[in-house]
Amino acid sequence: FFLFWRRLGLRLQGPRMASGFGTRAPVGRCFPVYREFAECISEKSGSPSEKAAACAELREDYVECLHHKKEITRLNALSDERARKIKAGEPVPSTLTEDAKSGTFRLPFTNVKS
Repeated sequence: FFLFWRRLGLRLQGPRMASGFGTRAPVGRCFPVYREFAECISEKSGSPSEKAAACAELREDYVECLHHKKEITRLNALSDERARKIKAGEPVPSTLTEDAKSGTFRLPFTNVKS
């Protein structure tokens, strides 16, 4: 990747955020989170490790926005628990897909009736 930029005669000053432009919107989904993180880093004084420690939560939010690892881990845990309950014969609530197929799905906070 960096060789490509070198061939063009461009120099990168360390890792950078993407342009901030989204594929379906004027702003990328994680760009506002990145801006908060970048502002936190620029406002703090001290060594790089002190800045990183002061802005650790914002960095964690930014990485989660990019990769969704916590979200995926949580969904996998829910899926595993559902499978465990089904295997054990315990009652489980129906999924939204099952409710939609059976016609019992209701949109919350609306007057829509099926």
